[in-house]
Amino acid sequence: MKNFYKLLGLRVRAERKKLGLTQEELAEKVGITGNFIGHIERGDKKASLDTLINLADALEIPIGNLFSEVKYEPKKEDLLLKKLVSTVRDKEPTDKKLILKLAKLVLKKK
Repeated sequence: MKNFYKLLGLRVRAERKKLGLTQEELAEKVGITGNFIGHIERGDKKASLDTLINLADALEIPIGNLFSEVKYEPKKEDLLLKKLVSTVRDKEPTDKKLILKLAKLVLKKK
């Protein structure tokens, strides 16, 4: 996930430089500190949705452009968990309880 914020920050920096703005100038337009712009550009801190909207406005781009090169890939464990949940989701409550008991037994043996 950290990579996500680094890529987002690089995109903000590239767009800022296209407009010839300093971090301080962009910060003033957005209503945040230049220091926080630096953190966003390095991927050190997470911007709120409101801040991202204001950044896009200040950079004169659609907000989607901030994410054009940013790709989020869930961890493999997340995908496996989603697969498990989708497999069990529509089963009867008694089947769900049985599956839970079986899972606990399997995990207990490890």
